[in-house]
Amino acid sequence: MFFMYMKIIDVNYKDDIFLALESVEISKASYFEANNLESELTDELPLFKGFFSTDDEKEKKVIIVTALIESEDQIDEFVKNLEASGLNLKEEPIFRLALMPVAKTIDPRKN
Repeated sequence: MFFMYMKIIDVNYKDDIFLALESVEISKASYFEANNLESELTDELPLFKGFFSTDDEKEKKVIIVTALIESEDQIDEFVKNLEASGLNLKEEPIFRLALMPVAKTIDPRKN
């Protein structure tokens, strides 16, 4: 079992990403909207304006998705599905994903 952490950088692709997650049976996920720290620093502290570039207002918003998944294969298939739909994941900053092994879970919904 793995813990998936995904930061959707380009929120315009939120629906595509959610559909691709469903297609590989990652449905018990949670998400929340967040602000990019880089844009917050440049807005709040003029000292940081030269370090980060935030030309677009939409760059301030991101979506964080978390889920427990059964195998790495689900993520491989998820990426294949997104690429098959026409997304260029190698060149466009659409999301960042991290997968971490889980040592133990307590989940009464599991048999």
